Amino acid sequence: MMNILLVGAGGALGALCRYGISVAANRFLGTQFAWGTFGANSLGCLIIGFLFTWIEVRHFLGPSEKLFFMIGFLGAMTTFSTYALESIRFAQTGALGLAITNVMANHVVGLCFVLTGMWLGNLRAGG
Repeated sequence: MMNILLVGAGGALGALCRYGISVAANRFLGTQFAWGTFGANSLGCLIIGFLFTWIEVRHFLGPSEKLFFMIGFLGAMTTFSTYALESIRFAQTGALGLAITNVMANHVVGLCFVLTGMWLGNLRAGG
């Protein structure tokens, strides 16, 4: 039960941060480009790289902090950071083909699924 609470609390904070980043980006940079998403994803990548090193390499933080920050907070703020970390880790362990496959699959399948979802939404809406 404590694990669920840690992930949920981190997730709530991460979602609020993502919202704040989007609001600030729209206000200061405009809406012509997806600055909020770009900012959340970029910041999430920086944070996950830092936390990964502290948790996995330096053993500074424990499993509870990993659940709160990496799964909860960053999971809600951006899943892109997790995907980026996983791709880098594949490459670092010598699985370059897997890293490239992960990058390509996430991009291509993600874009195709968005288009499919839009198509299905239009069918359902009678459009």
